[in-house]
Amino acid sequence: MKLKYKILWIEDEKNSIKIKAKNIRKYLEDDYGFECLESDITILDYEEFVEDYIDNNELKPGSDIEKYDLLLVDFNLGEKEHTGDKLIQIIRDNNIYSEILFYSSDLDSLISKLNQHFIDGVFTSVRDELENKVKKLIKVTIKKVQDVNNLRGLIMAEVAELDRIKEKIIVKATLITNGFDTKKYILKTLKKSYSDNLKQVEKYKEDNIEIILNKLYVDSDKKARTITKVENNFDEKKYRSTILKNRNMFAHVEECDGVDEKGKACKLIGDIPFTEAKCIEIRKEIKEYKKILLAIKIKLDEQ
Repeated sequence: MKLKYKILWIEDEKNSIKIKAKNIRKYLEDDYGFECLESDITILDYEEFVEDYIDNNELKPGSDIEKYDLLLVDFNLGEKEHTGDKLIQIIRDNNIYSEILFYSSDLDSLISKLNQHFIDGVFTSVRDELENKVKKLIKVTIKKVQDVNNLRGLIMAEVAELDRIKEKIIVKATLITNGFDTKKYILKTLKKSYSDNLKQVEKYKEDNIEIILNKLYVDSDKKARTITKVENNFDEKKYRSTILKNRNMFAHVEECDGVDEKGKACKLIGDIPFTEAKCIEIRKEIKEYKKILLAIKIKLDEQ
């Protein structure tokens, strides 16, 4: 599972769904802790979809349609031959199996046409109830993939991304004179932690800071402590007790049977209960620190 949730929305009357799209983005971010920017919900009319993705009833080579977690399709698109069932059949024939929701003002006709074309694995909604139906379907798609291994993969990938942002901050900080020598601090920290291998530290001492970060200064905790030196408002202790604790637990501790705070049976990873609420909390914590680190980077870029 990714931290981002992406939706492809195929609708000829784009203005009719703008508010719904905004509400769905807010639902994904506030209720489930996902990142869903305005750009993560791609809204195309039928012609745009065909131009971007279809060539002679086949998906174009290199199509990235698999990146979407959910497809929302107005069943009655444009001209009569441009109906949603034809479009989805093209997608299914090309082995794309994202969750798909058809919607129409005439639900009975929609269901009848779907049955005639034997298109399975899709959901339906009357247009007036679309927003609520999409939210319910999002909940279903999340639960399908919300297991320990998926969350473990998300944490590993996102902490690595946070480290990459930290590296960019550190590199930028070495170029700015503000009374604190970032590079000197890094080398001092390295000498202390690599006391048995000082020759390696000396070897890279004069090299580009990116090489030092890549070759030696790889510990996520050290990078977090350096960010605190660069930006006093960065709460390195909280970062360690949330992001890094979760990363270390999911990376090294085997899951076992246990109970959550309410006494309900669930999997435990160390002392972390694997529940839907905990998954949402972890996603929100990662998203919060990504926002904080990017803000620090932007601040340095502007100096």
